[in-house]
Amino acid sequence: MSDHADEPTDEESSEQSAATEETTMTDTDETEPSETPPRAASATETAAERPTQDPPATAESTAEDVEAATPTERPPSETEGEDAYGATTWHNGKKITALWSIDQNRNAWIYVAGLGWKKLADNSDSAVVALTALATHAKRTGATANLREDGGKITQIYVW
Repeated sequence: MSDHADEPTDEESSEQSAATEETTMTDTDETEPSETPPRAASATETAAERPTQDPPATAESTAEDVEAATPTERPPSETEGEDAYGATTWHNGKKITALWSIDQNRNAWIYVAGLGWKKLADNSDSAVVALTALATHAKRTGATANLREDGGKITQIYVW
């Protein structure tokens, strides 16, 4: 007898190899994941299952912190600043009566009673969004607003 009698021939070896690949592919396609995500907390969980410690303390704001964060100065009066042809003019106690925007980047306008249509500052997306939100609030509530016009565009809005 030959020592190689127990070993498969090349043809048998490739058939076994193909069968193993089919089994492996079929097994992985049909099986479910072996790991499951952690269980989410439910309304029926008991007190023993809940955390026993509070999260780490963060910087809590005190009355002093809030007071330090609020503006202490009022906006300059309308007479301060440069003239309408210069860089800066304050318009105080104005009513915003209309808003306009279009599907273009940074293109929003407000109608200010006594001044007409004024373009909101377009130096950044966040500036347009913030100024539009303040102008919308002033219009909806009927509150007066102090506006800073710089180079023909509204760059600051205070709503009172």
